[in-house]
Amino acid sequence: MGVEEAKRIMMEHFANTARKFGLSELYGYIYGVLFFEDEPLSLGEIAGRTGYSHSHVSTALKLLESIGLVKRVKKAGDKKAYFTAIKNIREWRREAYYKKIEEDVKQTRESLLKALEAIEGDSTEEAEKIRERIEFALKRNAVTEKIVSIFLRHGKEEEILEALLGCIEERIKNRAKI
Repeated sequence: MGVEEAKRIMMEHFANTARKFGLSELYGYIYGVLFFEDEPLSLGEIAGRTGYSHSHVSTALKLLESIGLVKRVKKAGDKKAYFTAIKNIREWRREAYYKKIEEDVKQTRESLLKALEAIEGDSTEEAEKIRERIEFALKRNAVTEKIVSIFLRHGKEEEILEALLGCIEERIKNRAKI
């Protein structure tokens, strides 16, 4: 067993992971090709290594880029776009996952505030129920916003997760004593 066999095993893993998420295996192969490269590759180079057409690879790269698994980079003096994989899962969570959550949380807050504004002055029973639900959702949303902000602003994710778990476990233990 050698380097090529190790790469083949991981390429199949990435392809199977893509299939589990309802995507073509191409997405996994593209990620795998980029994962093992030290330097960014062009669309043509990726297409050549995967055996898929430029148009299929281009479409797949757009999705992989939108979810933060792949970054588009420019090389000085070259008009072509090049691509590289996010290899550090911590970096991926930070750059893609948490930022997407942060964006959604902000949009949720804006929608909740607009909805609250829409029922302003309405004192019907239904409006009161909706107001209570919106205010409750705003409180939960604010907590979520703080948590996501902590993950985005501080680089020590494992430390933060361990502290959160410790607090939760302690709280559960204290409630069991009561």
